[in-house]
Amino acid sequence: MQVALYARVSTPNQQQEGTIMSQVHSLHRYIRQHGWSLLPEHEYIDEGISGARLDRPALDRLRDCAQRGEFDAVVVLSPDRLARNYAHQWLLIEEFEKLQVQWVFLQNPFGDTPQGKLLTQMQGMMAEYERAQIHERTRRGRLEKARRGEFMPWAYRCYGYRYLPKRHGHLPQVTIDPTEAAVVRQLYRGLVEEQLSCRLLTKRLNEAQIPPPLGKKPVWHVASVRNILINRVYAGQARYNYRQPVLPKYRRTEETQLAYLKTGRSYRPPQDWVWSEAPAIITPELFEKAQLQLRRNAEAARKMYQPSARRYLLRTLVKCGDCGLGCVGIAQKGKTSPAHYLYYECKGRQPLTCGRVTKCPSHLVRADRLDAVVWNSLCQLLRTPSVIPLLHQNWAQSKQHDLTALSAQQTQLGQRRQRLERQTQRLLDAYQTEVITLRELQLRRQKLTTELQQLDRELQQLTHTQQQTLHWQEIITHVDHFRHLLGKNLDRLSFADRQTVVQCLIKKIVVTGEQVDIYYVLPFDQAPQVYNSSNQQPEGTPGNFYRLRLADLCLPA
Repeated sequence: MQVALYARVSTPNQQQEGTIMSQVHSLHRYIRQHGWSLLPEHEYIDEGISGARLDRPALDRLRDCAQRGEFDAVVVLSPDRLARNYAHQWLLIEEFEKLQVQWVFLQNPFGDTPQGKLLTQMQGMMAEYERAQIHERTRRGRLEKARRGEFMPWAYRCYGYRYLPKRHGHLPQVTIDPTEAAVVRQLYRGLVEEQLSCRLLTKRLNEAQIPPPLGKKPVWHVASVRNILINRVYAGQARYNYRQPVLPKYRRTEETQLAYLKTGRSYRPPQDWVWSEAPAIITPELFEKAQLQLRRNAEAARKMYQPSARRYLLRTLVKCGDCGLGCVGIAQKGKTSPAHYLYYECKGRQPLTCGRVTKCPSHLVRADRLDAVVWNSLCQLLRTPSVIPLLHQNWAQSKQHDLTALSAQQTQLGQRRQRLERQTQRLLDAYQTEVITLRELQLRRQKLTTELQQLDRELQQLTHTQQQTLHWQEIITHVDHFRHLLGKNLDRLSFADRQTVVQCLIKKIVVTGEQVDIYYVLPFDQAPQVYNSSNQQPEGTPGNFYRLRLADLCLPA
């Protein structure tokens, strides 16, 4: 009798341990004992593929050959090797019975009687139940170990760390690799201090021939660098159970080539996450600034000037005041001259491309004229930083306040509070000596409590005003310092440096007819610094204002 054999293991670990070979040896021995014939091309083996799936490569080939009648029986170790799902088992058995192909299970001595078929079905149901039970026990066990700090899957292949497994009764440990940790710090400094993109950081690592993480190719990839820059483990916070496998919306690989169908990932609710401490390589403050810089890099990816592109100073910043859409740069040739004129055009002028029904009534805006207006306004703002608070809504709370006058008012309010507290104490003393009644004490004390509450509100408002005044004075000082760093003449800046300044300090420009509204961003909570050399060490902790590389001015650091 011509037969075929089928074997399967679920995980790569079983594949490496050789359990698939033990199955194949048992099947070969059983076939030889019965004197059956087995061709080499009729050995169907699925390695590292879950039994919960029905679309397995070797199983599909087995079913195709069975339809062509190439063998009379299929030898399998047990029904759970065929499928873990009872419905899948019954489907395959029914399909092969119609093709007059017999299933032979080594661990199924029940035979083909009705009782044997019933016991085979029960065995399939028990295999399905066993699979679900193993999955649930494994999940709960890992969660409990993660809460106790005994299960740390993040450390297995995390760059910069070395994982020491559990040995001789000691818990697993994670240590910092000094060489790789220095590379991690270099990446974060390059991102925050020098505003480098992930692509430039990757290029720098490859030029320095720094060994990459474990991989097939001996070079760094942009995805690997970005994964390091967004991994919160380096700041000392490791998380587990924060994602779950799901079916992806689209696939790049055919399902028959996948060992597991749920290749997508979705985030669980934050209350289900398991947090644990990790050896910190960088500070949490530096990590947060790195995330902010990554977002700024993503926003500014299309904003930066390219030498081969048109010279649009306000690239991606101009908005239409009529319809609210953004404006794009276009070039039109002059009617009487061969010169090209640059314009900002609202996307709403092409309604079909932006999902609109009607055309935006706005007109084209000359790029050179709008760029000159915005740049002159920005230069005037930098030359006279005292007008910056007047443009902010919080200035109304601290307008025309002197720090000396605020301190005097705060002292007076403090003295008034002390007098009210002394009056409250005198009332208590008078009640204890039975000079006043309880009813009179309650009435007077209620009045004093109301006055104290009003006084506390005035003190809080005064403190807030004082803090706002100090805050705006620091911003004015930092803006003045920034203007000195740029140079005495802002017109000396190159076009690329001008665009850098504009993208850092302007959020958007809304153009409505002849009216131009400029919305500024003032990241001057800390003093700006200049960083001209990659070999120069940063001065202290970097602030929220990211350094400009002013190569054309050659300014001292």
